Amino acid sequence: MQKKINIAIALVTIFFSSPLNAEQTPNISSFTLDNGLEVIVIPNHRVPAVNHTLWFKIGAADDPSGKSGLAHFHEHVMFLGTAKYKSGEYSSIVSRNGGEQNAFTGYDATAYFINISKENLPLAMEMEADRMNDLSASDSDIEKEKQVIIEERRMRIDNNPDALLSEQVNAALFRNHPYHWPSIGWQHEMNGLTRQDVIDFHKKWYHPNNAILIIGGDVTAEEVRPLAEKYYGKIPRAEVPQRIWNDEPPQRGERRITMHHPQVTQPEISRTYATVSLGYGKKDEALPLFILAQVLGGGKTSRLYHSLVTEQKLASAVSVDYNGFSRGPGEFSIDLVPEQGIDPAKLEAAADMQIADFFKNGLTAEELERAKTLLKAETIYARDGLSGIANIMGWIRMIGLDTDYFSNWPKLIDKITAQQVMDAAKDTLKREQCVTALLLPPNEAPKPVEPAKKGKGK
Repeated sequence: MQKKINIAIALVTIFFSSPLNAEQTPNISSFTLDNGLEVIVIPNHRVPAVNHTLWFKIGAADDPSGKSGLAHFHEHVMFLGTAKYKSGEYSSIVSRNGGEQNAFTGYDATAYFINISKENLPLAMEMEADRMNDLSASDSDIEKEKQVIIEERRMRIDNNPDALLSEQVNAALFRNHPYHWPSIGWQHEMNGLTRQDVIDFHKKWYHPNNAILIIGGDVTAEEVRPLAEKYYGKIPRAEVPQRIWNDEPPQRGERRITMHHPQVTQPEISRTYATVSLGYGKKDEALPLFILAQVLGGGKTSRLYHSLVTEQKLASAVSVDYNGFSRGPGEFSIDLVPEQGIDPAKLEAAADMQIADFFKNGLTAEELERAKTLLKAETIYARDGLSGIANIMGWIRMIGLDTDYFSNWPKLIDKITAQQVMDAAKDTLKREQCVTALLLPPNEAPKPVEPAKKGKGK
C-alpha cells in the first residue's frame, strides 16, 4: 500500500550503500540571505558534482478547499517556462549540460532538484531563481499540463489497487486534517483547476522567505554564499500567510474498509493508526515509535515477522512502518499478506494476539538494542550519491527541526528507554484511532475476525 514519505525507514535504505566513518561526517553549515532565504551547505568532496534543491514550505496539505491537487499542478507548471526561458527550455538546458532535474510535491513541502557538475552550479541557481520570481506559462500550455496530471492520476492511482485503497484509508483516518485528501488531488477537483489558480498560488507562497536552498556536493559554504547572494539575493521578500491546517479531533471509533479489485489475486490486510509525529502532538513519543516499528516489523527477527511468517506460517509478508517525519499527524501502519490458502481473518486475529502479548510482556533488552542499532546506522553510513543527506536535511527543516538534528540522531536514539517505547505504543496502538483495510480479489467476501489459537510466538 502506498504511504506518505517515511523518512526514517528510507534512511536505512539510503545509508547502507557505502561506509562513512564518523570522522567523515560532513560539516553542515547554514546562513540566511537578507531576503529571508535560508541556505544549507553539505560538503561531499568525494563526488565532483552538486545537488541543488530548492524546498518550499508549501505542499498538498495547503491546497484550498475544493481545489485538491493544486500544489502538485503548480509544480508541473513550474517547468513550462518564464519570460526568459520558454516552455521546455529549462529541462533541455539542464540535460545539455549533463545534469538531471525533477521535482516532487508532498503534503508538507514541494521541492525542485538539479544534479549537475560543479561548474554549472551558477546556471542551476540562475534558472531556479528565475522561475521563483516569474511564472508566465501560456493558457494552452497550462491546459495541456492539466491533462498530464489527470493522466498521471489515472496511471498512478486509478490503475493501482494498493494506491486506491491507500486513498480510502487516508480519507477515513483523517476526518478533519488536510492529510485526508490525496496529494495528487481528486480528479473531479483537478478538472476545475485554472491558470489563475496556479498564478495566485505562486504569488501567495513562492517567495525566498518561504524557501530553503540546500546545496550538497563538491562545494563549501564560502563558495556558495556569493552565488546565492548574486542569483537569489535580488528577489524581494514578501508577506507569506500563516499555514493554517485544521486539527484532527479525538478519534473514538475503529473504521474498517473492504475493497475488491479485479487486479488483486492475493488478499492484503493493513492497519493504520493516526498518531503523533516529530512535528505534531506529543512529539517526545515520535522517536520511541521509530523503535517500536523496528521491534514489531523491522526484519526477519522482529516480533510479527518471526511469529506470523517463520513460526505460524500464516503470512508471506509483514511490514511495519512509522511515518513520523511530518508537520501533521503521523501514521503507524502494519501491513500483512496472508500465505496462499490462509483466511485473512485468521491472520488478523493472530497479529492481534502478538500485539496483545507485546503489551503484556513488553520488549526485551535485546530487542531494544537491536532497534537502536538499526536506527543509529543512519548517521554512520552514507552513499556516494549527491542527494542522500541533502534530502534528509530538507525534510528535517520542513518540519521545523534544527540542522543539527541529523548529527544528534544517534544520541537521541540512545536515550530512549523501554518504558518510553511501551508508553508510546499504548498511546498509539488503540483500535479507536485506526483504520483496518482489507484488499480482496473480486467476489471474495470478507470473513469475521475470530480470536486466534495461541501460537509459538512470545
